[in-house]
Amino acid sequence: MPDHLPQPPEAPGAQPSSARPKGRIDLSLTRRILTLTIPVALTRQMENLVGFADIYMVGRLGREAISAVGISRVVIMVIVVMMIAVTTGTFALVAQAIGAGDRRRASATAKQSFTLIGVLSILISLIGVAASPLLLTALSVKPEVVALGAPYLRVFFGGIVFMTVNFGITTCLQGAGDTRTPFYIGILISAVKIVASYVLIFGVWGAPELGVTGAAVGTVIGRACGVVVGFWALYSGRFAIAFLPGTTYRPDISLARRILKIGIPSALQGLFRNGSGVIYVKLVALTSASTTAVAAYAIGSQIERTLRTTSLAFGTAATALVGHSLGAKDPDEAERRGWTVVLIAILFAAGLGIPIALFARPLIAFFTDAPDVINVGIIYLYALALAEPFMCAAITAGGGLRGAGDTIPALYYTIVAQWLIRLPTAYILAFSLGYDIVGIWAALVVFSALQGILTARKFGKGEWKTRRI
Repeated sequence: MPDHLPQPPEAPGAQPSSARPKGRIDLSLTRRILTLTIPVALTRQMENLVGFADIYMVGRLGREAISAVGISRVVIMVIVVMMIAVTTGTFALVAQAIGAGDRRRASATAKQSFTLIGVLSILISLIGVAASPLLLTALSVKPEVVALGAPYLRVFFGGIVFMTVNFGITTCLQGAGDTRTPFYIGILISAVKIVASYVLIFGVWGAPELGVTGAAVGTVIGRACGVVVGFWALYSGRFAIAFLPGTTYRPDISLARRILKIGIPSALQGLFRNGSGVIYVKLVALTSASTTAVAAYAIGSQIERTLRTTSLAFGTAATALVGHSLGAKDPDEAERRGWTVVLIAILFAAGLGIPIALFARPLIAFFTDAPDVINVGIIYLYALALAEPFMCAAITAGGGLRGAGDTIPALYYTIVAQWLIRLPTAYILAFSLGYDIVGIWAALVVFSALQGILTARKFGKGEWKTRRI
């Protein structure tokens, strides 16, 4: 591999196996872990800041506008989760190919993933554009929220190919151990999106005033710019993964099957997770003060994404590090890396939760001056601060399992924690016992603890170390 390319963890100069610690934790890996994690976290936090900007801008249009954007994003994540069927498998196979020093195999896997992404994008777009009003109505939100949210969703789904291709570009680069390039592409996407959304929401500089729909148009424009730059990076040959001559976009049934074998359980996990989230929002909408509760959820869930994206960044690092080590035929090192990422991630999640709880009121008040929304949102943030370290453990340990291509256990634990525990607990606390919205927030802590414990326990068994993909 040329010297100017980002080096995978098994690059020359890595610590020899005889000098490595024998336990499950190796804190000497901290710098390497943070080198991978920080750009991913910053990229995701930029996306969150863009989300905050959207909420802030449409918030000037009223609480119905806030609710429309917040609810629409819940629907979007349920549909887009099908992309995980491709990107998870691609990540694991690219990571192991890079760990084995086989850049040609990495290129073939990446191109095949874009073929699959193209097919799925068409299906998602057709379904989403046609079903947008029905999807929102099914969530029991007010008609005025549906009226604002349906055009937003139609525009978003119409241009969803740009979002999904961006996911693919990011996955390929991160799987190769390059987390900086997606960060730089993310800066471009965010800057373009914020400017375009501002112009189109409020109709400045002679542009049409599109209101809530303008936020969706801005998203499509920003993602389109990211696609152009991302493909330039992959074709340039200057980065850790490149599209090499002799590899093709033509369907390869064997390779596609390997990608989907790993990815489909993760896609189902995401579908069950986000499906649970949709019903969770429906429960929020059925509480005594529906519009107030949904507005608090829209703001609080955006803050939740700020914490969650840090956890997801550590999960990405775990997948890359474990995958690289397994590609280099070193399962014991893969285990050490996995557990070290889990420990560091939990500490980060706990540390970030403290200021969220301490400054809950000003955080919610930044987005709205409605006292009822502020009071409900504060309790949400308290629950979030308690729940996130457990969820972080689930995400990071699950990331280690994904690096080995073992994605089925996380699917099972999601079904158990989020469907058999989260939703019944939320319903019983909120409606049977009369705690209303407070009971729904409390269910967040219960299911997060269970999912974190189950996933970390599975990773600790080590059965994934002998898995072949």
